[in-house]
Amino acid sequence: MQKIYYLFFIVLCIACSSSQEVIEFEDATPDWVKKHPVSETHYIGIGIVNKAKNPLDYIQIAQQNALQNLASQIKVNIATQSVFVQLEREYSFEEEFKSDIRIKAEEHLEEYELKGTHQKGDEYWVYYSLNKKTYAEIRQARMEEAMEQAKSLLQYTFRRYSPKERYIHFVKSLEVLKPYLSEPLSCKIDGRNVFLGSEIIAQFRNFMADFRIHSLNKKVKVMIGNKVGELKFSVEFNKERIENIPLVFASEILDVKAFSNLTNEKGIITAIIPKITNTEAIQKMQVGIDTELWLDEATQDKFIKKLARGVKSHQITMPIYVYKPSVFVQTEEKIFNLVSSQQKLKIAAETTLNKLGFKPTSKKNEAELIMSIASNTNKGKAQSNQKMFTAFLNMSVQVKDRNNMIIYSEQLNKLKGIQLSFEQANIKAYENAQEELNSNIIPEFVNSFTK
Repeated sequence: MQKIYYLFFIVLCIACSSSQEVIEFEDATPDWVKKHPVSETHYIGIGIVNKAKNPLDYIQIAQQNALQNLASQIKVNIATQSVFVQLEREYSFEEEFKSDIRIKAEEHLEEYELKGTHQKGDEYWVYYSLNKKTYAEIRQARMEEAMEQAKSLLQYTFRRYSPKERYIHFVKSLEVLKPYLSEPLSCKIDGRNVFLGSEIIAQFRNFMADFRIHSLNKKVKVMIGNKVGELKFSVEFNKERIENIPLVFASEILDVKAFSNLTNEKGIITAIIPKITNTEAIQKMQVGIDTELWLDEATQDKFIKKLARGVKSHQITMPIYVYKPSVFVQTEEKIFNLVSSQQKLKIAAETTLNKLGFKPTSKKNEAELIMSIASNTNKGKAQSNQKMFTAFLNMSVQVKDRNNMIIYSEQLNKLKGIQLSFEQANIKAYENAQEELNSNIIPEFVNSFTK
């Protein structure tokens, strides 16, 4: 009987032990899922994704998340001898640079190892590891390779190549070094010890400084409303006129139209301003080398484009002096078909012109514009015993320039004046004509110069 109890006890113990082992096996969550691993020797990347939300590509997404997590641990240290320190002082884009470099690091990760995967409900986990020493060795090899490539590209920036080719290869040499611009990039060029990034920027700036833009125009003074004729500019490179150089014209006010995009065989480019429509006395335009098409051909990298745009070329500012015309006003103001000496319309026109910035003048031979106003009143029908009388006024306004060309014309017919007598009705009709000049005709004439 004791033997039976003893055997039963042993079986019970074994059963309990097996039960405990089953429980432990069911809770098989890896430690790296419970807590993100930390290592002195390896970069660790953990990625997680919801399978239910991404049923078709959850594995790839989890892997990508793990690599992003791994890359985020790779610090971007900026050496004091790097070109980036110099550029940061000038352009302040450190965070943009670091963020972009991390993305590039993720794209170029090599030799990382898959340490494990885990599934728990709808969750899928991936664990990647990358040896820090291996990463450093690979990065060093890639950096040295990029430096050699950059030095080869610099061979195409010598004077025997066109300015366009030289510009493009300066940009390309910076682009291949982009992941390493935070490093000193110490090397030798023509027997000189240099920091390659700084050397490229220095040569790039010297190259761009060799461009010079010259205005071939005398002082430009133009009346508002007129066009500015041909404006000519030349481009020199190394003190010699050069063709096929693109220029860009910019102005907050002026509408500048270039005849062509490139300098001609004489190194000259021509532009016009179809019409001056702003009343400011001095209106400025900037003229610079347009490197955007060259830049688009060299790279599509936004950061490198920003860096290259920071290497400035020569530009000039050209003023356009704008004046408002002097206007001689002459009137013929008839009263009931009879010539009168009154000058009510002349005074009204001159007053409004002056308020709007145009200069009335008493010297016809000095005026840029001649404004002629002709007016006449006619009596309305007269009836016996009538108490109110009507006068009708017709008026024409015409403006000519010095070439006797009509630049403005307006006609008003049958402006009414109603009063207790024809004489008073005539006065009222002329008052209405003055109001038309002040409120409508003269402002419309002035505005025609700014449209």
